Amino acid sequence: MREVLRRLNLSTNHLLLLDKFLIEKDEEYRRIEEKLEQMGEDYLDFCRELYYGGSKRRGKPPLGSRQMILSDIFQYIITGRGYYLAARDADYKKKFVKIVMYLVNQWLIMDCFGPREASSLRRELMETLKEGIGDNNFFETHDSYHIRRFERTLRCDDDLIPKPPNPNPPESDILDTYDSLFPKIRGGPVEILVYLYLLQRRLGFVVSLLTQQRLISGNRILAPPDILLLRSKGEVIGLEIGRGKEKQSADFSLFTGIPTFSVDLVEKQPFRCDRCGRWIIYCDRVIELYSERGVPEDHKHMIYCKDCPYFNEGNCPDIICYISSTNRYGETRKARYHFRCLKPEKRKEILSNLSDNPEILVAYYPLVEGLEKFPEE
Repeated sequence: MREVLRRLNLSTNHLLLLDKFLIEKDEEYRRIEEKLEQMGEDYLDFCRELYYGGSKRRGKPPLGSRQMILSDIFQYIITGRGYYLAARDADYKKKFVKIVMYLVNQWLIMDCFGPREASSLRRELMETLKEGIGDNNFFETHDSYHIRRFERTLRCDDDLIPKPPNPNPPESDILDTYDSLFPKIRGGPVEILVYLYLLQRRLGFVVSLLTQQRLISGNRILAPPDILLLRSKGEVIGLEIGRGKEKQSADFSLFTGIPTFSVDLVEKQPFRCDRCGRWIIYCDRVIELYSERGVPEDHKHMIYCKDCPYFNEGNCPDIICYISSTNRYGETRKARYHFRCLKPEKRKEILSNLSDNPEILVAYYPLVEGLEKFPEE
């Protein structure tokens, strides 16, 4: 990811140099810049849609706050520019899928400091971001509201893992503040993985609206689905990624006449390990097979790890184990764990019986639920 971001920064620096030169050398350019600055808060509200120093605040701009802004920029890199690699030819599309899968893995790992065991690194990260960006930008207009929330989050030594089985989930303002440091994690990667799935199949031409979540017609504003599929004979289908936005999808369908429905990854991937609290990333073998061969013909969404060339007698770090075990909170429940996170004696027991139960150690393709039998064109 470093080279991706370095080149994005080069584009930003290029524009800054153009701007600086023209302000110094061109009177007309400078006069327009002064007109923009005279607009005050109206212009700043526009600018806050590109970086907002804080987490979401009800009733306040911007529409999506820092977490959404960072996610939109990351998704634009992939769907707005990077996808031109996929558009070259079939071989380049395979390379595009492989690159994006690894970028998705890095995106998931950004949230690796949520577990309490990583709280010291979490604090170090927070301080690094604050110092690197500078207080005046990191906290919107040096707003005491965001500063107070940041300091509370900085002092938190517990898990910043939002959902059950966490018996003591963090307060919403602490979790929102921590989440605002990253492009939205789970939702963002899932959206990109669904986008990749659609590119792999011939369901229609894929139109991404991931970074354009409002459509305007005169004074009317409409929230569209995340993706449109353009099919033959003028058929258009809307896909909303994730659940819980049925009303938004219904409103869009009623107004436009475009049928819209919700989709998600099979078995609600990706998974968070119930033992260590980190996200489980996609393994090298899945990335290789998915990028080279596309969606499996039988739509089987998993591979057995024992048949993988990287299995290495169970030492591959990305093996997923779906069993009943004791999680990080002392609760025994059936969940997905890193195989590496299980106790040695438990791993030995599983390996000794693996021939009879190969489905216990698996890796998952990021396939989309509900589109298995959707007709291709």
